[in-house]
Amino acid sequence: MAVTNHERVGKALDLLKEGLRPFVEREMKAQHAQLWFEQANLFGTETEPRWDVASLLMTM
Repeated sequence: MAVTNHERVGKALDLLKEGLRPFVEREMKAQHAQLWFEQANLFGTETEPRWDVASLLMTM
C-alpha cells in the first residue's frame, strides 16, 4: 500500500522531534541549570519531559 502524505509528514515531525530533543535539553540545562524544566514550561517530569515539535521549536 502506498504511503500517504499524512504519514510522510507525521514521520518527518517524529524525526525532527527526536533530532532536536537532545540539543534543546542540553542547551536548556547549560543555560538554566537546575531550573531548565520550569523554564521550558513542559508537562511530564524533569526526568521524562513530554516534548512535542511545537514545544521544541518554541523553546528554541
